[in-house]
This record gives sequence, structure tokens and C-alpha cells, in this order.
Amino acid sequence: MNGFLILGAIGIFFISLAIITTRVFSTNEVDEFVVAGRRLPFGLIAASVMVSWIWTTSLLGAAEAGMLYGIGGGLAFSLGSMVPFLVFLPVVLRLRNLMPYGVTFTSFVKLRYGKVVQSILLVFVLLLALYITVEQLIGVGYAFSLTFDISYTWVVIISSVIITAYISIAGLRGSIFNDLFQFFIIAGVVFIFIPLILKQYGMDTLYNGLIEVAENKSNPNYNPDVLNPLAPAALRYMVIAMVVSMGFVLLGQGYYQKALSAINNKTLIWSFLVGTVFAWAPIPMLFGSVLGGTGLSMGVTEGVDINVTTDIAAFVYKDFFSGAGSILFSLMIFMAGITTAGNSLVGLQGILVTDIHPKLFKKEKTDKEKINFARAATLIFGGLIIVFALLLEGVSLLYIDIFSGVIFATPLGAFILGLFWRKPKPIIAIASIIIGLVGGIMTYFLVESDISDFYGNLASLILPFIVVIVGSIFTKDEFNFESLKNERE
Repeated sequence: MNGFLILGAIGIFFISLAIITTRVFSTNEVDEFVVAGRRLPFGLIAASVMVSWIWTTSLLGAAEAGMLYGIGGGLAFSLGSMVPFLVFLPVVLRLRNLMPYGVTFTSFVKLRYGKVVQSILLVFVLLLALYITVEQLIGVGYAFSLTFDISYTWVVIISSVIITAYISIAGLRGSIFNDLFQFFIIAGVVFIFIPLILKQYGMDTLYNGLIEVAENKSNPNYNPDVLNPLAPAALRYMVIAMVVSMGFVLLGQGYYQKALSAINNKTLIWSFLVGTVFAWAPIPMLFGSVLGGTGLSMGVTEGVDINVTTDIAAFVYKDFFSGAGSILFSLMIFMAGITTAGNSLVGLQGILVTDIHPKLFKKEKTDKEKINFARAATLIFGGLIIVFALLLEGVSLLYIDIFSGVIFATPLGAFILGLFWRKPKPIIAIASIIIGLVGGIMTYFLVESDISDFYGNLASLILPFIVVIVGSIFTKDEFNFESLKNERE
């Protein structure tokens, strides 16, 4: 019953916040609804970027990586997932320079490559939005059901209703305010309770337990590289994390809207650097080394103490803080899940208003009609989220993440090279996506190796770049980027 009361209280809070936001700030104009009028300051954006990149995977998945790969797991997760933002910054700055009035990166794709390539990218973006929101609900469902012993199904349903209703009402600005509030909660739980676990468990106990894992071959978690931060398995996972996150960031329309909402380029750059490198990066490192490492040291075993390795973070928190600490942990996972899902839904709304609405309605509509369409579609999308989250119950978040990289990395070659290079043609862009997707999936499933996931992710990222470069070298076509300057959406 306590779990349902907490979910109900959270739901009331968020819906109230959304209503207040719409009354204080007008959301009847598309530019205000999807990019907050393009005048947000550094602090709001930095906090929002940090919180929206704290996925349930950043917490549960990083701890799981620590359990699977040792102390190098959290480090690999952090470094691999941070690199894509260093690629994102020049990409979004270039996009902002080329299309100062633009909203979505898929609108650029339409002007650069045509409607067919844009339609292909829209499929990837919609699938990514579905995947991200579903994954967050899975993480929330795992944490809440384990802590409060309530139905996973009801947690998923209630959580989906809360976040889709909130984003439907409030848009980007409401999402940003929500992120700022949750920034303090998440940061407090991470940087207060994890040191308490270390203090209570003891560094010596943790180290000796990991020595046991490294040396005792009869230990069910035996891993001779558990104390090696540069273990081969951890380094391979770092590459996988980079490829996976590359698709999430560069195809994540929500990040473009946050970037475009910045009052100027300097604010944009510092907001994303501080939000990721300085504020976000230490968190998965701590979760991987402390929670994953503590679980290993305690002898926690998959199939005996926990159902899936994803549960290791919640298990450790519950063991050390059976009362208030365990509840706060579940709240943190909930906050992380709905902020990331909210960022994805905000991006979806931008796509709905700017790209999908004109495809469905040829007659020009008012801003209010476009926004209402986006709101209704977001609520319908919430139903799909529930269905898929229930179907995937019991699946490891890390496993889902690793395979997703094979899918979502494939359009990046055409998009990035087409953004900076005049030569790539639409047919080459399409070929690169198809070859990358087929090559990545075949490598993932057909290569007989225990690291086929590593090769599959690399293939899906590298092949499209090779196809675009080789296919464009001899073409005489040159796209006129100057034609984009005055395009308005």
C-alpha cells in the first residue's frame, strides 16, 4: 500500500506542476511549446541535461556492469556514454548555424536528402523514443516492485500515465522545471547514501570480497579481472556503451530541443559540458564500483539472491537501508526514469509538431491545433509504452541496451557526414543505412564469438560511414548549405 500512496503523491505533484507551468508560461505557440522560446539560461539546461542522461540504466545498468565486469564496468559505462556528447556539440552547433530557426534534426534531413530519407529517419526516431521510454519504465518497475513488494504491472501503468500526462500538458519548459527539481533529489541520494554504504560496509571488507571473487574459481561470480579497471571485457563494453549511446544522443530529438532552447551558443556549450562531464559522469562510476562491487563482495548471485543482474543496485540499497534509504533509492530510480522518459517524449512532441503533422494534414493548421495534436498523440503513445514494458518484464536492461546499439547507430553516418559535407547523395544515404543495419544484425547473430555483441555494434556504426565516404568521393553533386539559412518550421 505504501508504494501506491507514493506513486499517487508523485502523480498529483507532477500534474499540479504541469498545470502551474502552463498558467505561468504560455504554451499556445509551437516555438514556446517545443523549444521554450529559445531563451533558457545555463543552470536550467545543465541540470536538465544531467538529469535526463541519468537513465535507469545509468544507475541500475551501471551497477549491473560493475557486477559483470568488475570495477572497470562503471568506469567503462561512464566514459563510453559520455563520448557521444562530445560529438553532439559540434553537430548541434553546426545545425544551429545552418538553420537558426530550426527545431528538429529530421527537418534538416528532409531539406538535405529529401522526404524518403527523412521518413526513414523518422522511423528510427519513433522507435528510439519508444525504446527509451519503455526501458525507463522497466527500470522503475523493477525498483519499485522489489522495494515495496507491489505489482510490476501496476507500477508500469501508473508511471506511464504520470509522465505522459505531465509532458502532454507542460511541453519542454515543464520538463526542464521538473528536471531541475529532480536534480537535487537524485544528486542528494547518490552523493549521500553511496558514501554511507562504503562507510558501513568498509573499504577493507569490499576489497577482500573482491579478492575472493578474483581468486576463488568456485565462487559463482568468479572473475580474475574484477579489480582491473582496464580489463579487456570492460574495455570492450566501453566501446559498446559508446556506440549504444551515440544513437541515443544523436537521434534523441529531446537533446536538440534542449540545445536549441539555449539563449546563445556559449550557454549551449557550457550547459552540456557541465551537465555531462562534471555532473553526470561520476554517478555511473560510483554505482558500478560501489554497488556492483559491494554486491560481488557480498556474494550476491543471479538466480539465487536476485532474479536478474539488473536488480543488484536495489538489492544492495535494500540490504543496507531497509527503511527510509530503500524508499529514497526507489524514488531516485523513479525520478531518473521519468526525467529520461520525459526528455524522450518532449523530443517526440517536437517531431510530431514539426515533421509528422504536416505529413498527415496537408492543410495549414494553427499552432494551437498542432500542439493539441502532439498532446493527443503523446497520450496514445503512452499506451504503447505500457504494452511493451509489460512484455519485456524480466529482461536485463543491459542486454536490451547492448542490442539497441546495433539498430540505432546505423543512420549516423549519413546524418553526420551530410551535415558537414556537400557531396553525399540521398541514394548513398539510404544505402548506408541499409548496409549498416543488415551488416550489424548479421554480425551480432552470425559471428561465432562470445563478444559478437562487440563486433555487431562496431559494424553498425562503422559500415555506414564507409559506405557514405566511398560512395561520395566520385560524385559531382554539391549541396548548397546556404539555402537552409532562412528555413522556418
